[in-house]
Amino acid sequence: MAEPGERLGPRPVDAVVRVFVLVMIAAVVIRPGRVVEWPWLLASDVLALLLIELIARAPGAGAVARFAALWYPLILVPVYYAQLGVIGLDVEHVHDLTLLRWEHLLFSGQPSVAWHRAMPQAALSWVLHGCYLAHYAIILGVPLALWLRAGRDEGERAVFTVSLAFYVCFVSSLVFPVAGPGYTYPPPAGPEARVATARLVHWIVDSGSSYGTAFPSSHVAASWAAVLVAGRRAPGLALLLAPVALGLAAGTVYGQFHYVLDAAAGAAVALLCFAVADPLRTWLAPAAPK
Repeated sequence: MAEPGERLGPRPVDAVVRVFVLVMIAAVVIRPGRVVEWPWLLASDVLALLLIELIARAPGAGAVARFAALWYPLILVPVYYAQLGVIGLDVEHVHDLTLLRWEHLLFSGQPSVAWHRAMPQAALSWVLHGCYLAHYAIILGVPLALWLRAGRDEGERAVFTVSLAFYVCFVSSLVFPVAGPGYTYPPPAGPEARVATARLVHWIVDSGSSYGTAFPSSHVAASWAAVLVAGRRAPGLALLLAPVALGLAAGTVYGQFHYVLDAAAGAAVALLCFAVADPLRTWLAPAAPK
């Protein structure tokens, strides 16, 4: 813990968030005239950069500064998820037809539509949509549990890995935007759509979905990144969460929120971020003063 008067200083996660914010700025600047809300987006991005600098310069012994330093990378996730939706709606260029062709070659159809129509069981829908809702508990609960169990560094490691998974997915969505099957096909309307968990998930998605962010699935990527991180210091927690994360990945397809390839790409991002997180943290760590 920092001593009174000591600053938090720059940390590896700050560098990751800073690079991502600069990418978002570039995404707006290189589309002159196409992103209508560009002044507001640039203003919020500049504020995010200032936030990073303020946290690094904040007194490290302050409880507020420690809380902000740990959680702000995840607090910014919904902000940038919304920004991606604004950019996606303005640019209106998605690659759903490409994914549909790939999935037709792989599955001779569209699983995100065919599955829930072939198996419209209320119990199955309740479980899979419930797993989808567990995403929020997983991405916040794992860093908190590791912080309480193994110390602040383990909590920061978890936040770093989960945030990295989110931001990799977001950059991918900038380069290769995909709207998802929810924008391509009519919504589910059978008994699988009338259970409580399905209605809640669809209300959340309808209220806050961002156009063009389906590929890779950030829900799958971040949730599995959290489970993988938990496996190192809390294997029991990882074993408890792994079936839920698997159900979450299945639920994104069953509920017609993602294509199968979205979920598969999200799982690949989770594995990649888990593999590179520790070496990347070491590389980005500021050199100790001599």
